[in-house]
Amino acid sequence: MSTLLPPELIPALKTVLRAYGVGWSITTVPTILTILIKTILKKQNKLGAIQKAILLTLPQVLKKSITQNGFPLLVAGAFGGQQFLRYKKPKISQKSAIFWSSLISIWSIRRLFPNIKTLDLTFFVLVRAFDVFAHKIYVSPKVRQSVPKWTLEYGNIAIFMLASTEIIFSWFFEPERLPRSYANWITGMSGIDLRLLSVLKGMRSGEWQYGKSSSLGNDLIKYCTQLGIPESYGDPCSGRVDCLVIHEGNTWGCEVNALNRFYKGFKQIFPVYLSVHLAPPLFFRTARLLENPGASILHILLASVRSSTFLGTYIAIIWYSICIVRTRVGHQLLGVDQKILDRTLGPLLGSMLCGLSLLVESKHRRGEMTLYVVPRALFSLTERLLSPHQKGRWWEYMAAEFGENVVFAASVMVVINAIYKDKSMVRPSVRGLMSWILKDELKADGDQTPVDDPEPKSEGLEMRK
Repeated sequence: MSTLLPPELIPALKTVLRAYGVGWSITTVPTILTILIKTILKKQNKLGAIQKAILLTLPQVLKKSITQNGFPLLVAGAFGGQQFLRYKKPKISQKSAIFWSSLISIWSIRRLFPNIKTLDLTFFVLVRAFDVFAHKIYVSPKVRQSVPKWTLEYGNIAIFMLASTEIIFSWFFEPERLPRSYANWITGMSGIDLRLLSVLKGMRSGEWQYGKSSSLGNDLIKYCTQLGIPESYGDPCSGRVDCLVIHEGNTWGCEVNALNRFYKGFKQIFPVYLSVHLAPPLFFRTARLLENPGASILHILLASVRSSTFLGTYIAIIWYSICIVRTRVGHQLLGVDQKILDRTLGPLLGSMLCGLSLLVESKHRRGEMTLYVVPRALFSLTERLLSPHQKGRWWEYMAAEFGENVVFAASVMVVINAIYKDKSMVRPSVRGLMSWILKDELKADGDQTPVDDPEPKSEGLEMRK
């Protein structure tokens, strides 16, 4: 390797290889696992058929993951290109090198792979870049002296609520604004019947109107028959969809329905959160796990229960808020027009208040959960703001591409520069991975900070854990 490259570029080459491996794993490993699971379930116990199907399918998947997948190359170029650029242009600063190598990478990958979708990645690094600035603000003595402490401690909850409002309200009425897989996941976790979702969308578009028959109304009437409740409860001509339809025919009331939704959400997500909390100790902190297995397992179980409670509460708040607005307060107490309650106020309030469930989570998880939902909210918000103005004009695509490229490059510059200058400004979930990818360059740069340092060195950074 040393004969092919100057010694000073060997760390950069290792960075490129690691970054490519991470990008490839993110895009390909889930596909391979899905194929394996589906094949095994479909073929059941026929071992020969399973082996044959796998041998026929996997080579094609692996070939496409290299020849038709631009994501690993984009990650490799954005993370590892800066040192090559500095080698060719010694006078360029590190920050400029990161920016230009990232900009060149995303511009080039778009031309090599015209169908690549990069907006999710752009929003991800943009949010992480803002998080770096937020950490700097959080530890600033001047800010702490002039800003009430509670705003710093609970600011992530306010952001989470805003993001949840955008995401859930879009999911109710225009799920196409969200990434498809994410919208499908919300639908699966919500436990809502698709006919109810169709009615909600119909109310918004005008296809469903109280006092008028429609095909959507007929679908809801059939749903009532299926639930074993009177057809009039779902008939738009009756003037109101009864809460029993929302409760799936259960007669116990809105409060019990909310508890039931909580239980279903908790049960469905618990295995997922158990694996999330179990994976780091199992694969990266094995010695600590074996040193005190009882306490470690108890901690993992409690953390899993807490996270599952958060999501169960999130779901329950949405359902109960809708019931409170459309029945308890809006209909029974205030007598507000049912159309307004159903197509705007109920879903909007549920979308806003569900974010309060983040209070259930531990402080060090709140920030991570916020950073998880904000890119999805930005995806939806971008669609909401820009789609009405898109007319297919020739310059629109160029302007959108240029803007995204610059945002991507600037965001990558902020995050990677923070890894070099002050790792404590980057959250552990990203810091550990990026430090591993860049570890040879960090050593060459004179950084002796341990790569797997789990805690920040700056004081008062509980919010970012």
